[in-house]
Amino acid sequence: MKRADPRVRGLLERFGVPAEALAGLDVVEGQGAFFIGTREVMTFDAVRPLRRGIRFCRVFPRSVKPTTHAMQVLGRHATRNVIDLEREQVVGLINGEQVEVDAPAAVEDGYVLLRVDGFSAGVGLYRRPVLKTQLPRYRPVEE
Repeated sequence: MKRADPRVRGLLERFGVPAEALAGLDVVEGQGAFFIGTREVMTFDAVRPLRRGIRFCRVFPRSVKPTTHAMQVLGRHATRNVIDLEREQVVGLINGEQVEVDAPAAVEDGYVLLRVDGFSAGVGLYRRPVLKTQLPRYRPVEE
């Protein structure tokens, strides 16, 4: 990764993800977000895609929000602001509930990586002691 935008570096620092985790990936800003992908994906021009790579974070005037997809990919490198959850807590979050969590003191309020059974499940918003889901919502399949 070339010299990253300060917003991207800040997000990596928040989660303790070393910049080397993005080695070999390009980071591109556009459509109100930063996208990451391999050089081949980012330069592929045989067809005109809607977007290239995966959305790393959404950009807002005063903040950036990490995406679940990016954190599922990069979460294995995270060493900070990670909350390990029990399966029952994850089910509650998926059902739209807020969950009270007794996170370690080192976990800061704000966006956190949600992990269950060692798997990086996605992003949550933590305001001690309440955790809210930031996992993408999908419509249930009608049978």
